[in-house]
Amino acid sequence: MGLSRRRFLTGVASAAVLGYLGQGRLFGGAKEVTVSRTMPDPPEESAPVPCDYVLAGGDIANGLGQPRFKGDVGVKDGRIVAVGRFTPEAGARVLDVSGLVVAPGFIDLHTHTEQYMLKDGRAGMVLLQGVTSQIGANCGTSVPSIQGYFDSLGQTGVNIGLFVGYKTVHKAVVGDAPRKATPQEVFAMQEEVAKGMQAGAFGLSVGLSYWPQILATTEEMVELCQAVRDYGGFYSTHIRDEQDDVLPSVEEAIEIGLRAGVPVEYSHVKTAQRQNWGKMARVLEMVEGAGRSGLDITGDTYGYTFSSLDLGSSRESMSEEDVRMALSHPLIMIGSDSGLNLDGSANHPRAYGNYPRILGRYVREESLLTLEETVRKMTAMPARRLGLEDRGFLAEGFKADITVFDPQAIQDRATRGNPSQVAAGVNYVLVNGQLAVEAGRPTGARAGEPLKHRQVT
Repeated sequence: MGLSRRRFLTGVASAAVLGYLGQGRLFGGAKEVTVSRTMPDPPEESAPVPCDYVLAGGDIANGLGQPRFKGDVGVKDGRIVAVGRFTPEAGARVLDVSGLVVAPGFIDLHTHTEQYMLKDGRAGMVLLQGVTSQIGANCGTSVPSIQGYFDSLGQTGVNIGLFVGYKTVHKAVVGDAPRKATPQEVFAMQEEVAKGMQAGAFGLSVGLSYWPQILATTEEMVELCQAVRDYGGFYSTHIRDEQDDVLPSVEEAIEIGLRAGVPVEYSHVKTAQRQNWGKMARVLEMVEGAGRSGLDITGDTYGYTFSSLDLGSSRESMSEEDVRMALSHPLIMIGSDSGLNLDGSANHPRAYGNYPRILGRYVREESLLTLEETVRKMTAMPARRLGLEDRGFLAEGFKADITVFDPQAIQDRATRGNPSQVAAGVNYVLVNGQLAVEAGRPTGARAGEPLKHRQVT
């Protein structure tokens, strides 16, 4: 028997996005996938589809930045089983999401929440932003053992992945001595990086403006990144200086990526302090130029003009114009740089509000970005960078990480003075097919699972 029209439509979409994930082509228009704004009704001969849940009548933003279309999404046994128009089998729970946007769950590849996830992990404040996956251990500070962390990790509300951190590796080999690593120690550090990659880390993270990471040389980074390259990972860099020396620091990151032959993720893109405002255009030109030179480079940024270093004062170290420029650039995705205390409280409002803030302020209120393009920056784009072949897109066969939000109501509530206020406007969230947010309230489900880098051999 031939494929039904429903299976043909969703099958084409699935095949196309897998092609994009494999080729690293999620940064431009997704021309292979053509989806109309409305899907046809299923042919009469289509067999009913077994579903646990049906998200009915929503505006589907599939993750590739294409125009939204009206349709339904069916979920069964943790995966998406239908997208478009189809007939579910009797017994499915149907959620009316008309007037709401149905999107892939947001993927936050830049967080510092790994200790909170280990201790508590309910992650209600994360889920209420529409985030279903977080990658921790950024800026060079990781956990002593990637494998040990996953072995100790209990059930969490969201999916969790990790980086190997340079600071952690340096301490394991060099100890607390205030000096640079010797060549023999660099070799031992390579072994530590390889061990972390074998355990499922996505790459090496560094924070070259922090002690003792400031001691690391460019050559040392190239050598450590070669261990990352052997496993198909990438280099996630908090560059050496985000202030007066931001341009040579970006240049160094590009050099490391090109010499080591590894992709580069430029963390929390910014040009900090007033004397450096206006340099963002040049920073982004450098990133574009590196891409034309053959480097697989992307960046991430958040929707605030003040960093954690500005807390405790009224200072805003980034200009609004520079933030807007970074947010709107096609090579820059969304990442929160969020941290959570062990009790789940936050010091910076981005931990509770980054994603709704961007959708509310920069999409709805200011029209800086289209909603579809913003969803792409939150879903398919980070999925591609992480090599997640079954997340970040709404298509048959993909993991059922799904966020449903009201585009007219989504908004951050966390403020500088009260950073631990949950966001508004996220109505439903599914994590691996389980309902984690219902009618705007966390259900208490702990449906997250460890995310591990798929080794490239």
